[in-house]
Amino acid sequence: MRSTYFIILTFLSMFSISGLRAQEQANNHITWSVPTQLPPAQGSQQQPGLAGIVAGVHQNLLLLAGGANFPDNMPWQGGHKKYYDDVYLMQKDNQWMKSSFKLPFHIAYAASVSTTSGILCIGGENETGPLKSVLLLQWDAASQTLKVKNMPELPIPLTNASAALQGNTVYVAGGETADSTLSVFFSLDLVNGTSWNKLPDLPLAVSHSVMVAQSNGEYPCIYVFGGRTKTPAGISTLHNSAYQFDLKHRQWKKLSNISAPALSAGTGIATGATYVLLIGGDKGDVFTQIETFNAKISSAASVEIKQQLQTEKIALLEKHKGFSRDIYLFNTVTNTWTKIGELPYETPVTTTAVKWGTDIYIPGGEIKPGVRSTSILKGTIDRRQFFSWTDYTILVLYLLLMVGIGVWTSRHQDSTDDYFRGGQKVPGWATGLSIFGAKLSAITFIGIPAKTYATNWTYFILLMTIIMVMPLVIRFFIPFYRRLNVTSAYEYLEKRFSYVSRFLASILFILLQLGRMGIVLLLPSIALSVVTGIPVTTCILIMGIVSIFYTVLGGVEAVIWTEVVQVIILLGGALLSLILLPMHLGTDGRSAWNSVVTNDKLKLLDFNFDLSSPTLWVVLIGGLALNLTVYGTDQTVVQRYLTTKDEKTAANSLKLGAWMVLPSTIIFFSLGTLLYLFYQNHPEKVNIALDTQDTIFPWYIVNELPDGISGLVITAIFAAAMGSLNGSVNAVSTVFVNDFYRKFFPGKSEKNYLNTARAATLLVGIFGTVIALVMAGTGIVSLWDQFNTILGLFTGGIAGLFVLGIFTKRANAFGAAAGLIASGICQFLIYRYTQVNLLLYALTGLASCAGFGYIFSLIGGHTKSITGLTVFKNH
Repeated sequence: MRSTYFIILTFLSMFSISGLRAQEQANNHITWSVPTQLPPAQGSQQQPGLAGIVAGVHQNLLLLAGGANFPDNMPWQGGHKKYYDDVYLMQKDNQWMKSSFKLPFHIAYAASVSTTSGILCIGGENETGPLKSVLLLQWDAASQTLKVKNMPELPIPLTNASAALQGNTVYVAGGETADSTLSVFFSLDLVNGTSWNKLPDLPLAVSHSVMVAQSNGEYPCIYVFGGRTKTPAGISTLHNSAYQFDLKHRQWKKLSNISAPALSAGTGIATGATYVLLIGGDKGDVFTQIETFNAKISSAASVEIKQQLQTEKIALLEKHKGFSRDIYLFNTVTNTWTKIGELPYETPVTTTAVKWGTDIYIPGGEIKPGVRSTSILKGTIDRRQFFSWTDYTILVLYLLLMVGIGVWTSRHQDSTDDYFRGGQKVPGWATGLSIFGAKLSAITFIGIPAKTYATNWTYFILLMTIIMVMPLVIRFFIPFYRRLNVTSAYEYLEKRFSYVSRFLASILFILLQLGRMGIVLLLPSIALSVVTGIPVTTCILIMGIVSIFYTVLGGVEAVIWTEVVQVIILLGGALLSLILLPMHLGTDGRSAWNSVVTNDKLKLLDFNFDLSSPTLWVVLIGGLALNLTVYGTDQTVVQRYLTTKDEKTAANSLKLGAWMVLPSTIIFFSLGTLLYLFYQNHPEKVNIALDTQDTIFPWYIVNELPDGISGLVITAIFAAAMGSLNGSVNAVSTVFVNDFYRKFFPGKSEKNYLNTARAATLLVGIFGTVIALVMAGTGIVSLWDQFNTILGLFTGGIAGLFVLGIFTKRANAFGAAAGLIASGICQFLIYRYTQVNLLLYALTGLASCAGFGYIFSLIGGHTKSITGLTVFKNH
């Protein structure tokens, strides 16, 4: 009756879907403005504008320097190009600072890159010709001065080259010398480098191209777009080509051509998780005609013909309508281009777009032949959210349902056995769903489709190892927990070894769970906030407060029943998406199949023997060790085995939970592949404001699914995040009360232990929520990740203790404690000094703890009675 009640409530919430999304809003909308004009240089009365200007952001200032123009007359009227060394400084409020600073020499058309240390000015040209100098322009905020530092020179002089920064390394490609276009490709380590390194040449010689560093969905790469090449005939070849340099494999790859017939001297930036914007540029129609006139003039047979050609050329120049205003979007994952808009102003070329915070700045540039601009263009990417009142209603109904479960399950709790083990009366099927849901976090729900969208199916085998380890857990682990009648998994370690082993394993488990709580709340909250408009802190508070409420009241029984509902909603939402997504693809089945095959999106097995990559061997062996650790020794899962009436029911629960992984994994991986196809066929529907890859599935949900259905699926993400939190909270309070409080304060009443359990649950839940809020407000996610990584190195060691105890006779207390410590040291050395893939850490931790533990057991210590504590029947 109890289970029926909750299923009815769940389906009532699922069927409160109504209405379709009312309007289609434009994605990727950029609002352009001209907040200011370039001021006159120091000592000048007017500013004619500059092209080829050095541009970048440092110490929250927009720094512009150098540049060139024709201050007197147009070049066809006898005007001469003038180069400059002036420096301009603009504050975030668009106000210019008074500046008398100068560059060491005149410079224009250099490649410029913003770094944390300053702005790199690479190569360029002046009156003397192309340069090979490299300058670092640094603004000292304390002394309000500009420092210019000489960096290692380029191997050769280069002008009109392109450059990009990835990490601490700057890359420079192509460019021109005095008479030719080059295909060179160099890099410089800004931290440890003393000279430029030569890398594999560009596939073609090109100048005036756009280069950016951007992720390909897995790791950063270098991208080069468009440009032009000088020819002996004097008529340049303009390109619409796109190339990727894979930094991991150090090789170039040809990509889909830009949608325009050609694009040269434009500008661009990397934005969002995997997107590139190309802004403006010369499509070459007039440029080619001008160069053709020049070639004909130089070879004309008579003065009259030259004059006629010159007149026609000047007419063409004076009627020039300006350069392309088109804005193109490139998706590095799907390798697709789309035009997403146009600049509402005259578009500059031979300038550098700069990302300043979330805004794009394009300073100066050439807007017509010989004509320079003084405008500072500013583009603001609109961050729109789509969440209707129907979606909010479904979310609220779900939260109320969770609260109701907490109140309902708290009615008959009189002891810690009820609180931590549900009185061992929870139905096996519900426990099975809970086991499945315990490890199906929001990070998994949004992360697997995002990973598959960007890569392929190579991680599929990793999840299948859960099914592979299931017989081992049922045969060798569950019997010990059930027969010894434990509440905490680590009670076994005291019975087999000593309290020291139990203490070490318990404290490591608690620290690891405390460490991950903030992450499991923060990461999905960020994704949810971006697509729904609900602030990150509000998402964290909603999930944290509701989870704490029902977990404190209902204990593990509330955790299990809420996870039952969460799993139903989660899989229901995923199935709805799987049904609806193919309807939106916009392509036929054969074309879709050819696309995924051609792009290797269904790759399942990688037989390369490389321990640093997720090859078959790494995924298989690492996954087996990892899931043996999780399903055999992790208290968040073990606790579920203890809530059923007997060992057989517990085993059946694990079977159900493990086998559910197969269909759910197929669903989530299929969603990722379908997302790839959808955004390949609808490149305009991505959102360049999404800064993390993990938002791709939530974005599809709220942008493409009807009202109500999107609310249901987003609610599933809330559900998964809350499930991860409440499972950790309850498990930590279980370990604290049983492994520490009962040990040091024996003989207390059951009411005292129950109240302590609830107080511990409350405090742990508050701690996890506060940590998530602190990380959201201060941005210390990387530090917290480091903390979790170090703690995670010990996880395999904990599993090693169980393996040591269950499968050996000679292991003793001294060997177990020494083995765990030695395993931690071994793990740190592997992490610090090898490139082993993180999936293997569970294996190396387990093996080193069991191995060292056995050796240390042989060296010293005595073995206590182990009857019934190993797999050996005669002991």
